[in-house]
Amino acid sequence: MTLSPEQNATLLELAAALIPAGEGEPAADAVLADGVWLGRAFAAEPSLVPAVARACDQAMGLEPHDALRRLAEEHSADTRALTTLISGAYYMVPEVREAIGYPGQVPRPASLTEAVDDLDENLIGPMLASGPRYRPTPGAGAPV
Repeated sequence: MTLSPEQNATLLELAAALIPAGEGEPAADAVLADGVWLGRAFAAEPSLVPAVARACDQAMGLEPHDALRRLAEEHSADTRALTTLISGAYYMVPEVREAIGYPGQVPRPASLTEAVDDLDENLIGPMLASGPRYRPTPGAGAPV
């Protein structure tokens, strides 16, 4: 299932209302208009399509801010799907990530000291206190 041209137009109007242009950051409708990032967001979570389509149908022809308020009051699940899709697609756009100073997920090798410092003793303490847990292999002690 894909969105109709009318649903896509409504989706972009709702996106503009949800994420307007800010200080150095583009508006959602401007960076999502080509459909590439919305398509990737839908591909990442195809279960959003029916709810987003319903939300667009319910908002079609309404002023976007009023439509969003009405959707939130009457169709909260569809609203969650809509906002998840729009925000997810928006933050995938390289221009947006650059504007907010987020390079995306990049490998960052950790030193052994950092890895040890990141351990939370409250999480691993009970496991360490329980002692070693293993099962001897059959025939243990026999020469290899």
